[in-house]
Amino acid sequence: MKSRAGWLTAGVAALVVGTACQDGDKSRQETSTTSTRVSANQEVEQAQERSEKAFDSARDAQKEASTQQREAANAQEDLQRKQQELQEAQARAQKEAQEAQATQQQAQASTQQAQSVAQQAQASALEAQRRVQQNLTTPQREVVGQNAPVQPPAGTPQQPLAVASPQAAPEQQISGQVLSASDQEVLLSQRGEPQLRLKISPSTQVQVDGRNASAADIQEGAQVRASYRTDANSGEPQALRIEAQSQAQPAAPAAPESGESSPGAAPQPQAR
Repeated sequence: MKSRAGWLTAGVAALVVGTACQDGDKSRQETSTTSTRVSANQEVEQAQERSEKAFDSARDAQKEASTQQREAANAQEDLQRKQQELQEAQARAQKEAQEAQATQQQAQASTQQAQSVAQQAQASALEAQRRVQQNLTTPQREVVGQNAPVQPPAGTPQQPLAVASPQAAPEQQISGQVLSASDQEVLLSQRGEPQLRLKISPSTQVQVDGRNASAADIQEGAQVRASYRTDANSGEPQALRIEAQSQAQPAAPAAPESGESSPGAAPQPQAR
């Protein structure tokens, strides 16, 4: 009996021990499973956090990319605007250069035309002066021709010829405006015609505004009436009388006298 009871006791003890072992294994398994679940949950949470951070970083990068894209678009617009302004400035500069070139060409053409007109005027003045000098020397040649001896007809007995005394050139008159005056000469111009240079001698009578004066007292621009005679030797007109009226007291135009002439016209001999 005692042996059987001992076996029963040992079996119960072994059963208790085995049950305890099984309970320990289950407890360990449950603990391990719980730990594994906790670790998995932590890894999931960490993965979610990393994903959220990655999403945040992506959003930030996208925002930054959008900002940079807008800045690039603005820069492109500024560049296009600057290029358009540059093209417009170049077009204006080219237009102004063309206008300046056209103006310069017109100025050159005007200068050439003015030079041509001046040359023609100078040539006309020289030709007119030559004609005046030629007309002034014509009376002298006529006087010489008049004083030439007349040849008698053939067969007529020759008689001794008396030597003719030289005749003075006819006195002439002129009215005009004084261009310049000095003690040696007075330069006149009549209604824009060629100039006449009157030589002054000690015997020349000069009056300015009705008073006796010298030729140097005559002002430039004064109106004068003068009588002169062409010198037979030099061919130059010698002033005999000069009556000047200053600009402050303009004189009424007088009727031309019988012996008055203008430069360029052949002098007429006075009636004897």
